[in-house]
Amino acid sequence: MTQLRRLAASWHPLSSVTYSTLFLLLLWTTSQRFITGQQDPNKCRALLTDGTWAPAVNNHHGAQTWEPNGCRMVEYSADAIHDCLGGRKFVLAGDSTIRQIFWAAARKLDPKLAAAELKEIVAADEKHRDLSFNAGGVRLEFIWDPWLNSTILRDTLEAFDAVPSSSREATLVKKGEESPALIILGSPGLWAARYGGDDYMTLFKDGIDTVSTYLSLASQGSSTRSSSLSALPNWNQGYGSAPNHILLTPVQVPSYSALSSKRTETITPERIDEMNDYLSHLPSNQTSHVVWAFNRMTEESGKSFEGDGLHVEDNIADRKIDIVLNSHCNNPATLHDRSFKGTCCVEEPSNYLFNLALVFLCAVMLYTPRVQSMPKFIRPELLVATRDILVTLAWCWICDGTLQFSKVERHYRQGAFVAICLFWLVGSSSVLHRIVGSAGEAPWSIAKDSKKEIANNNEEHKFLSRDQTDEMKGLMQGIILLYHFNYASQTLWVYKLVRVLISMYFFLSAYGHTLYLLKTGDYSFKRVAVVLFRTNALSALLPFMMGTSYSSYYFAPAVTFYYLVIYFMLRTLKESNYDPWPLAMKVLVTASFTSMCITTPGFLEMATDVLRTVFRMSFDVQELRFRLALDRYIVFVGVMVASLVHTANLTDAREVFTTKGSPRLFDSGRPRFWVICSGGLALFLFVTQSSLSSKQSYNAAHPYISWIPVLAVVTLRNLYTPAQKVFLAIPAALGRISLETYILQYHIWLGGDATARLTLGGFENASFPLFLIEKALITTLFIGMAALTHRATRTLTGTLSELGFLVFLVALWIGNLIYT
Repeated sequence: MTQLRRLAASWHPLSSVTYSTLFLLLLWTTSQRFITGQQDPNKCRALLTDGTWAPAVNNHHGAQTWEPNGCRMVEYSADAIHDCLGGRKFVLAGDSTIRQIFWAAARKLDPKLAAAELKEIVAADEKHRDLSFNAGGVRLEFIWDPWLNSTILRDTLEAFDAVPSSSREATLVKKGEESPALIILGSPGLWAARYGGDDYMTLFKDGIDTVSTYLSLASQGSSTRSSSLSALPNWNQGYGSAPNHILLTPVQVPSYSALSSKRTETITPERIDEMNDYLSHLPSNQTSHVVWAFNRMTEESGKSFEGDGLHVEDNIADRKIDIVLNSHCNNPATLHDRSFKGTCCVEEPSNYLFNLALVFLCAVMLYTPRVQSMPKFIRPELLVATRDILVTLAWCWICDGTLQFSKVERHYRQGAFVAICLFWLVGSSSVLHRIVGSAGEAPWSIAKDSKKEIANNNEEHKFLSRDQTDEMKGLMQGIILLYHFNYASQTLWVYKLVRVLISMYFFLSAYGHTLYLLKTGDYSFKRVAVVLFRTNALSALLPFMMGTSYSSYYFAPAVTFYYLVIYFMLRTLKESNYDPWPLAMKVLVTASFTSMCITTPGFLEMATDVLRTVFRMSFDVQELRFRLALDRYIVFVGVMVASLVHTANLTDAREVFTTKGSPRLFDSGRPRFWVICSGGLALFLFVTQSSLSSKQSYNAAHPYISWIPVLAVVTLRNLYTPAQKVFLAIPAALGRISLETYILQYHIWLGGDATARLTLGGFENASFPLFLIEKALITTLFIGMAALTHRATRTLTGTLSELGFLVFLVALWIGNLIYT
């Protein structure tokens, strides 16, 4: 009965709010998906029908970016096209507007070869003829047929087979011809309007009727569902299993004001609208193949057409071919590569690990009330921790692995970003708590470490107390989350500031670990196991559920790397740790050696090869080197500051650097320190924002200068005694779960591995109040899940033994062997 009371007590408001919000979101998204979402379950209609141009700030290459409503479209590279269409034929038929799309596809495959061949054709003045282009095994064919009535087109359509064979060999059908993987047909509307006279509508209908039966045939293949047994790609299906497609373009709405006088007489808005209206009233299995988004592109863009008013600019043609490729290639690409970001025209893969997690979750929920009849080592809090972790993993898959939530692109709006950051800073300052005794723990923290309690005693008025470091971590984490949510990384001045915040996090992490080791002298394997489990449990389990890699959540590997460096440095000749000068020499040697290992090719490669061989863990070595190199010195600054604090603490067990309540270090000239720190911080900001004009130049300088703002902020925070006695409660609470929020943001606050914004069904184009409600619900659940996961990992850590940690490592090893 006592155990049941403890179990009931664990279901406090945090769990209630979190699970209530989860149920509400799950109910809403499920209802949207199975009621309104049935009209477009895979977001193909969204891709082919509607969209908008992204704000110009999102442009990386000076070209506009087209964004369908409610899903993500990707820009296909030459390699991606080769993967999708290699060894296959891609046919385009129609007039000169379709020929533009043909050349756009050719430019993607091989821009130099396409430019050379186009130059030859222009020089020969042979525009109205069939064309072919071959690059990397992909065969492009253009059939000049503005009326859609040629013999060549008829034979091509006769050879079309909607469902390919399961092998990579091309499907052979009538006449021994190869079935094209993809066919784009241009509606004969412009030619009918220009040259059809009074019979333009009859001629247009004849052309459409010629191909309409094949559109119905293509619908048979699009209904074939491909599935996967897990989040991993199904190599037995992949690109070879993708159905073949036929798409029909609408009648291009021209720029009427730019048309020549002769064209204006026949190509009129009334004729164009009448023909497009006819297309819109085709049977649903035919009109679903019409790419209405082509006309939406030119409506939404102010500069769409060339001087003749008929042909679009090259960047518009490039986006048109992207729509076509996304409609055909996205689904097999998702099976081929879990990191693929496109969400238009994709089917939801099944995940047996998700199903297994649900089974375990049901078992935990079923047996929790019967815990008193189970073995004594199965405590109620362990079942609660298991439940919370399983729910978190399952929710990550629901949000980011399924089609339950829509994923849309993020946009950076500087005014909105600055405003929300200021709101966070002001709101964070609204609740002050006084530091009393040992460092406070969040109410969701259950497990306790007795040595840690000893290490944290007498925290009152302490320089960089635990509550202060949590406060700083929380303030920084709030800014970093908003930075990712608002896609502010593309703005250089924001990027520089956030890099400093991340460096401060590494500084505080190194400071905390060093101070603990110096105070307790606890270099036991159990302590290492506790830290490694606590830091890596979530990022080690998520790859199994999400099909990602451990290094995808780079923060955990980076923090783990530097913890091990600090641990082995302090454990070696540990008697010298309490003498500042010998410790400084150890730090100097270790920092130099670590920097060499990080920046010199070969060392990281060797270490990751060992991990890949033993644990089957994949690493992006270049990305890992970049991340580690940026903060390779600031961690050692944290070690030295912790050493100074510990040395001073030995002389006064209650107050660090204090005499009668004021810092002794600052007694002789507190205003002088204020001027030095404030001036150094201002000078740093001025120099970095005005002189380092690129990310590359700033990244090169950052490891050597990041200590300036970090030490300035830390000193200013502790310069006056009253400020040492209080801390900001809201950011301190966020700081205690900063690791969980950083990792979980990849899947349950953002989507697409932190590259997209999650939206609820029906909220893609919501008004601002509804947008705020949506974000409030998602954020509430995100913070709640992070807090529950934090509580769960602390609970498991509190019961973790050396043997238990080894069993966990063996389980990961076996899991990776099976999974990979």
